[in-house]
Amino acid sequence: MIFTNLIQTNLRTHTFGKQVEYYNRLGSTNEEAWELIDENTATHGTLVITDHQFEGKGRGGKSWFMSPSKGLAMSLILLESIPVEKAGLIPLAAGAAAAKTLKNWGSSPTLKWPNDILLNGKKAGGILCESRLSGESIQSMVVGAGLNVNETGNDLPDEIKSTATSLSIETGHSHQRELVVAIFITFFEDYWEILQESPEEIIRDWTSFCGHLEKPVSFNFKGKNQSGIFKKINHKGEACIHIDGNERVFPSIILE
Repeated sequence: MIFTNLIQTNLRTHTFGKQVEYYNRLGSTNEEAWELIDENTATHGTLVITDHQFEGKGRGGKSWFMSPSKGLAMSLILLESIPVEKAGLIPLAAGAAAAKTLKNWGSSPTLKWPNDILLNGKKAGGILCESRLSGESIQSMVVGAGLNVNETGNDLPDEIKSTATSLSIETGHSHQRELVVAIFITFFEDYWEILQESPEEIIRDWTSFCGHLEKPVSFNFKGKNQSGIFKKINHKGEACIHIDGNERVFPSIILE
């Protein structure tokens, strides 16, 4: 069980996490967050969290595994309007917040564009952002985050054992999940405020955690396999990749 009072006691935020909607078991925190928005029962910064997410969504239609009572599955509701050109930085801000959170426990996280959180080269978490557009602004957004915290090697399904890990596996001991949540939400609210005035700081911090900067990357684009050198992310959070002597910009691809 996750104790919401422990989350809120450890928060250092102005708005984020002040309203927490906890569910013992839930299909998807992102889907529940949208239901709360549609019902007008959520405020800006509401946190939706569950102890057992059984239909978690990943990017590109993939599923996200969560070990009940050991991992974290949560979604943060953003209801303040934000320009479309800044919206692409929000998943990167969430990734940087997650990386800083994991670093707090002595691990050495890296980020894989646009939404993977790695420990020791293996996936320990991911970010999935969904939004609703009105004109040139995002009117509402749900920021979903999944983090492997206290899973052991035996908890991970056989098909991901070679590519996945957890904070507990990497540090050798378990952690209080409520504290992990509180630190993540606190860092993320800091980035939300930074986004309004100094978005370049988010780009700088995300880049500092990037594990493939100036390195070869491969991906599929419009049905064709591509490869190149990952150079940077631009002011919109898009990937800038050097391919055959030219720098090309990709707003949405999945790196292999």
